[in-house]
Parts: sequence; structure tokens; C-alpha cells
Amino acid sequence: GTRLTLSTKGREFITDTKLDWKTMKWMNLPTGEVFVAPVEDSLNGKLVCDMAIGGIGKLRQPVEVTVKNGRVKTVSSQDNEHLQRVKQTFATDDWSDVVGEFAFGINPKATFVEEFLEAEKILGTVHVAFGENMDMPGGKNPSKNHMDLLISEPTVKVTKENGETVTVLEKGYFRK
Repeated sequence: GTRLTLSTKGREFITDTKLDWKTMKWMNLPTGEVFVAPVEDSLNGKLVCDMAIGGIGKLRQPVEVTVKNGRVKTVSSQDNEHLQRVKQTFATDDWSDVVGEFAFGINPKATFVEEFLEAEKILGTVHVAFGENMDMPGGKNPSKNHMDLLISEPTVKVTKENGETVTVLEKGYFRK
């Protein structure tokens, strides 16, 4: 399965749970995610996307992405059509295969529908995006693209600055 490490040092997490009509910032419906722009060269490991990909939709077969120092190294899938579309998107520009976002879905009413903006908000999911993150606090990825990969039932562990590791999400359930 998925096994990734990344750093958010110096980056601000944004909680998208309401509409800000004054600034029109983070106008994304439905609301329901907590996201951050990870340090661009910090993502390492293997990501197994088993639900959906933004711009592609629901997956027929998982898509596996191996990442080193924030950049995609390999992509594989049994579904050749989806595989080719993902590879093509990662080749859009010099930054499209560099991590841009890490997010938790926190909307208990979001469902797995074709509209990816709702699917990525499903409570207990995680999505990792590659590409543009310039509008996120601290983001430095200027890609013309932003592709989200949605993962079901993840376990997320956070290592605090003091070295203590805390499980935040376990098999898709938030820990108290």
C-alpha cells in the first residue's frame, strides 16, 4: 500500500469548512478538507491511489506512483488508459510531477461521486496532488497543472518537533 513521508515545516495548514465571501479565497464546493502545501522536495515513498484522480475520475485499477525528493520517479497501473493519462499529465511541464498538496477529507456528508471536488472531501480520505500550489501558504510550485490522487482508508502518522509520533488517522478513521 501507500507509504509516504513528507515535511510541512514552515507551511500553514488551511481548514476549508466555510465560504469566505469577502476574499473569495478557497471557494471550493462542497467544503470539507484540511490541506497544506508540503515542502516541495520532501515527499518520498510509494503512493497507491485506489479511488479517483482529478481530471480522470473513478479508477478501475489502482495507480501506483513512486516519489523521490518530491518528484515522481515511476508510475504504474494495470489500466493502460489511465496510466497513459497520468503520465501525460505528469509530463505537462517541469513542475507537474512535483508534489503540490497533501490533504485530509473531513466532510461526513461527501460521497463518492463522479465530481472529484466532492469525492476528495470524503471523511477519512487523503489526497496528494502534484503540480501547482502557488495560492497555498508557502507554496512554490508554479506548474500549469494540479492533479489530485485520492486514497481510501489511509493511516496517517505525524512526527512532532519533539520526535513524538502520533496517529491522526487510522484506516480512514480519525483518532481522538
